[in-house]
Amino acid sequence: MPLVDPALTYVLAVYTTGSINEAARRLYVAGSAVSRQLTRLERELGTPLFERQATGVVPTAAGHTFAEYARRAIAEAGTLLDDVRDHRDAGPQVTLASCDGPLHDLLPRVLAAHRNSSPDVRFVLTAAGPTAVTQLVRAGTADLGLTFTLGADPQVRVLHAQPAPLTLVVRSDSPFTARTTMALPELRGLPLALPSTATTNRALMDLACAAAGCVLEPVFTCDVTDAVLRFVRESGAVAVLGRVSLPQHLDGLVAIPLEGAELARRTLQLQAQVGRPLPSAVTRVADDLIAALRTAGG
Repeated sequence: MPLVDPALTYVLAVYTTGSINEAARRLYVAGSAVSRQLTRLERELGTPLFERQATGVVPTAAGHTFAEYARRAIAEAGTLLDDVRDHRDAGPQVTLASCDGPLHDLLPRVLAAHRNSSPDVRFVLTAAGPTAVTQLVRAGTADLGLTFTLGADPQVRVLHAQPAPLTLVVRSDSPFTARTTMALPELRGLPLALPSTATTNRALMDLACAAAGCVLEPVFTCDVTDAVLRFVRESGAVAVLGRVSLPQHLDGLVAIPLEGAELARRTLQLQAQVGRPLPSAVTRVADDLIAALRTAGG
């Protein structure tokens, strides 16, 4: 028996998105399932929660009130489950979601160090795209989310945020290793290894290139950091990656900061669900992550 009626999650998703279809997409269910749950709740409550319009739905006064109740109920149920898990012989479990960059080195390193000092803690780490990470945090599926963002999201609580700069990565025998910074226009004509256009890295680069009036074409496109670094080592190409994606030891490679005002628009955020008190085990992991992020510098 679930602690929380699934309909509460459906209502909150519709309330957040303003659309039954968009809520269904985020919840990975059929739109008809969401509609049925809303109709059932409205029948039981005796009042509409949303006004149906051609462009979506708008919450009624009762809808606003019910959404706040749903948010509190889901948060309290999550806290209860966390407290129960903390008292099991298996020890507390911390669930995390992260986009690609921090997964390569920073997150595994921090979690391993935390496990060494707190051997009763268990971790579940999910890899997801930047937007999907935030959605998992909103839904309470992940205790903590670590993701890149180009804007603010009022539906999550930001525990920590810092700039997430881009870095040029070259081989140690490159003539650029003496440089302290590089500008994007200087990369024209170089064999570039870049992430795909689906990433915030590339979105940030495209914005900066447009502002600088330059067009950069890659010879190698890949979203897997380890593959990009291997390609640079073997071919002598140069890569543009987020600093937080890089391992502590670059092994024959050199990282050079990229300059440009547009490149400062992206932030790396550690997120938690709004209104949910974090269990002590999650708070301790969050503190370790924040300390590591500050040391890494984004």
